[in-house]
Amino acid sequence: MEDRRLAVARISAEASASAALDEVCRWLIARQSNPVRLDVDDLPALGQDCWLRLAVPVTAPRAVLCALWLLEDVDAGGCLMTGHLRFVAHPTGPDIRLSFSGRTATAVPPSLLHGQANHAARQLLELIAASIERPLTAIRPSLAARLSGFNIAAAI
Repeated sequence: MEDRRLAVARISAEASASAALDEVCRWLIARQSNPVRLDVDDLPALGQDCWLRLAVPVTAPRAVLCALWLLEDVDAGGCLMTGHLRFVAHPTGPDIRLSFSGRTATAVPPSLLHGQANHAARQLLELIAASIERPLTAIRPSLAARLSGFNIAAAI
């Protein structure tokens, strides 16, 4: 059985993307009701497969905030990371700034406690930014297949 320690690590990461906030909202809403399975290849710093679960986004004129959970198993729970995604629009340009602020769960693999948690959060933000910026098939066809299949028109 894998070694688990009871500890919590604070996590923060930032990234940027060339996207508008309406694209961000559509992306978040499309994934809000359907957790996304991420392979170990999607987040190598995490070192395991997981599920991305998003809450309903909260919007403001130049920002979007959304709660995020990375779960070991979508049915049984086992939270690896939890926190908030924040998307802030540049006041004069087309870019947005993504940030994640959160913590590891109470029982995490030892690798997450030794500097890997921030790295995993950065990888997650880069993956999110890439999937908002361009078609998912350009990122990874297998991930695109897991993230597609949702009718955005029905969700809005």
